[in-house]
Amino acid sequence: MLDRIFKNWKTTIFGLSMIAFCFVLVGAGKASLSEVGTFILGGFALFFTKDGTPDNQS
Repeated sequence: MLDRIFKNWKTTIFGLSMIAFCFVLVGAGKASLSEVGTFILGGFALFFTKDGTPDNQS
């Protein structure tokens, strides 16, 4: 599992930044947790997804 996270760093960074941005919006009072819940789940999905480059298809 850790190999997938660190080997596919592009989607990992994108997923983490998506989650962090959602929490920034909630912390600033611009959105509620129920409003950004779907984006947080999408960020977690991207956190564990492969990049899709030809050398990472195995």
